[in-house]
Amino acid sequence: MSELERDGRVDLPYGVVLRSSGVGGRVGEIRKWAGANGPVRAAGAVDFADRLATDEVPDGAARLLGTLAQEAGMRPVLTLPLSDLTVPTRPGGKVREDAAVAHVALEVPAPGEDEGQVVLEVDGTGVVRWVVSQTAARGGGTDRAGSVQTFRVSMERFVVPDGTQERGVVGFGVRKVLHVLRFPLERAAGRVAEFAVGRWENRFRPYGLRLTSPGSFLDPTAGEPVTVDRLAELADQPFLVFVHGTFSRCHSGFHGIAMDGQLLHDLHGRYQDRVLLFDHPTVHLDPADNARWFLEQLPTSRPLTLDVVTHSRGGLVARQLGQDGVVRATGRPAPSVRTLIHVATPNAGTVLADDQRLGDLLDVFTNLLGLLPDEMVSTTLEVILEVVKHCATGALGGLGGLAAMDPASPELSDLNAAAAPTTGTVRAITSDFRPAEGAGLAIKALNLMVDVLFGVGNDLVVPTDGVHRAGSYVVRDPLVIPSTSAVAHIDFFRDAQVRSRLAEWLPGS
Repeated sequence: MSELERDGRVDLPYGVVLRSSGVGGRVGEIRKWAGANGPVRAAGAVDFADRLATDEVPDGAARLLGTLAQEAGMRPVLTLPLSDLTVPTRPGGKVREDAAVAHVALEVPAPGEDEGQVVLEVDGTGVVRWVVSQTAARGGGTDRAGSVQTFRVSMERFVVPDGTQERGVVGFGVRKVLHVLRFPLERAAGRVAEFAVGRWENRFRPYGLRLTSPGSFLDPTAGEPVTVDRLAELADQPFLVFVHGTFSRCHSGFHGIAMDGQLLHDLHGRYQDRVLLFDHPTVHLDPADNARWFLEQLPTSRPLTLDVVTHSRGGLVARQLGQDGVVRATGRPAPSVRTLIHVATPNAGTVLADDQRLGDLLDVFTNLLGLLPDEMVSTTLEVILEVVKHCATGALGGLGGLAAMDPASPELSDLNAAAAPTTGTVRAITSDFRPAEGAGLAIKALNLMVDVLFGVGNDLVVPTDGVHRAGSYVVRDPLVIPSTSAVAHIDFFRDAQVRSRLAEWLPGS
């Protein structure tokens, strides 16, 4: 055990150096993992999920994150425990207001040219956060193949009320474990691929449009192939279209609907099996690109009538379907959107999509998917891990699909300059998340962190009011899920109130 003095330096084994800025504490014994000395491509699997569980990550989240990180090629090479962490306080014992500037700089040996490196920070509350190197964070290329990489790990402190008698009030930022993860880099034409996440998304999350039945709704390989001729043949009656959100796919994003057998069969019956699932890349292409692809699959001979259920960013894609520039580029007639339902859509954007907050977006989703698990969340976390790797290489471009949700996005400003359409019905569902009574410590800590970032009510990803009020685009009479229901951004379709309202709002054929 070594002492970390405030504004001091500690030299540790394996070429590790810690430099403190306003932080004091203790440094535990560093673990060097098997395979750390060689290429990670050659390293075998290790018990990383078990280690995460030991670090207080809830069991389900530890298994999910540990397993998928290894499948993504991420291997732990060094693990560094920190404890008894303190930051300066004001008189009276309150943490100083500028405590966010307190940090430790972790200096570790850099990976080779064919590898990347990132730090996974695990707080004692069970919350995890991703940290890229300082050079990568600035977007100034990469510091791979140099002698060292430096990671700046911020040290916030606040208390998290924990209702258990044994723990009382627990502080976030008192204990942390820093895992240095290394991963192989994709190469293209003999060079490291700068926008690797786009290549990955095109390969593993391509466009898709399929007609489903209740039996094929959850199977992305099943359902009737969609052709222009088939859509024209069915165009005499309205279609129900599902459009998923960020990092997702339809079979995972709308899994809660599929688990309600009565609703699933009722919707397919109402629309005479004219139910379309629209899968699309959400990271490297913006909503207008997604909308253009969708329109290009439609008949040129006649417009379709659509009722559209969207989640999150999918609502921005649906809004682009009626934009003149998007429609003209396809040479197709604009579909008639009879009903548009926004569920947790960032119509006013989300601060987490600001390029300075991208790490927060990845952190929030990583924690949510583990702490509020669904049978299909691995589909979403796989994409997040690829974005983490992308950012860790210093490539800040190639993320147009995420940038489209930035409140300062010009495209979003253009969309919100116009009022909601009056030719159809527009609905909205939103929530102000609060952890349920008896919720775990990790979700309580995550909620406190996110509330500080937003400063207003939110569902942990999107501001509550921004779903139905965005500039001139106002959706009247929204359904605001009560905080007592504890509905977070990825949880809406598991909520009975939401499913009941969908059944009420969707008219069918």
